[in-house]
Amino acid sequence: MDLSRRSFLTEAAALGILPALLADSDMAHAVSLGEVQPSQQPTAGEMYWKSLYASGPTRGGTKIPKEERDPRIVHYSDKTGLRWVEDIKTTELPSFNEDAVVTMELSGFRPGKGDTSHLAKVKFAQLHLSCQRVSGSEFLGPIVWAALATLFTDKASKLPSEQGLNWGAFTGNQSLAHAQSGGPRLSHMVLNQGAGHLSVNITSTPTNSPLHKVLSVLITGAKVMSPLLGFPGITVPALQSFYDFYGKVEMANPENFLLNSAQKDVAVTQQGTDNSLISSSALRLVSGDYVFVPKSQEADFQKNMDQLVVQNGYLVARNAKGTPDERVQEAVDTVTYVALNVKVQPASSFPALSTVTDPLLDSVPQGSSPSSAKQPPKKKKP
Repeated sequence: MDLSRRSFLTEAAALGILPALLADSDMAHAVSLGEVQPSQQPTAGEMYWKSLYASGPTRGGTKIPKEERDPRIVHYSDKTGLRWVEDIKTTELPSFNEDAVVTMELSGFRPGKGDTSHLAKVKFAQLHLSCQRVSGSEFLGPIVWAALATLFTDKASKLPSEQGLNWGAFTGNQSLAHAQSGGPRLSHMVLNQGAGHLSVNITSTPTNSPLHKVLSVLITGAKVMSPLLGFPGITVPALQSFYDFYGKVEMANPENFLLNSAQKDVAVTQQGTDNSLISSSALRLVSGDYVFVPKSQEADFQKNMDQLVVQNGYLVARNAKGTPDERVQEAVDTVTYVALNVKVQPASSFPALSTVTDPLLDSVPQGSSPSSAKQPPKKKKP
């Protein structure tokens, strides 16, 4: 069935997930500029996004466009230094019998030399991050928290500034001069009993794709970080439907993927490692900084691993000198990476004024007591 410019707006509006974009007259104008037609043969990106949230044998983005771009994950803390996430022991995870609240902040992105030259040929690149529950309620299936942002505009090879590259700017939680009003919001995620799935992807936008035409009008100037889509809480079938559609609009080829992960099982508590809905080899995540590097570049990273630390969200040599930008550029300059800061808390100890409950159910996370929530001060009677 043909995918027309009209159905782009109609289907997106029906999903209820593009309010920030559809409210912008420039967005509607951009869509009207060109036909959005399906490719004769599905692109690698179409196949990948279609399978990422699918169930059954195709679940988890198993049709990865480039195996060498599957991310390898490194953990950093002042105590342990850099180490592969597989080296984190179960005993290091916190132990509590309730839901876990996970806070993720995008702290840095730095393309390596090879990818910088590739990015110089395109105008936009998208970063996708999602964290998914492993189970749902009696009436509603698992929930996914996901966000998609445009990393580059104008000059894709330019190193984003630290001020413009953070989770607040990424999701619209922070008011920046170049952030669009009404942008997506996402920071805190609730994982049932400390277990879930994680996915991180970066794709450059083909210049002949409908998405490129839309972004060329929607995003102007030399902004380096703009919110695109945000899903503070959405069911798996709904998100799968959107990304099936998104893949047809993006039309990414294998060479457009800088990172392409399947859904990775993760555990953030000791109890989570025993969850039957995730693999026994699930990645263990403790609070700290995490760096994602492509499989094809892990050897270069390994050679320099002992000499690196994470500072302000970026990798730098332990005894590096020079300006902050020079230190970031010089550290493992052949390696492309994304850095995240992760914090894990029990639901009952999370700040009560923050919304962490299931947005579709408006329920209190397991283990959290409604009576423990801080109430605003009562007004005195006159």
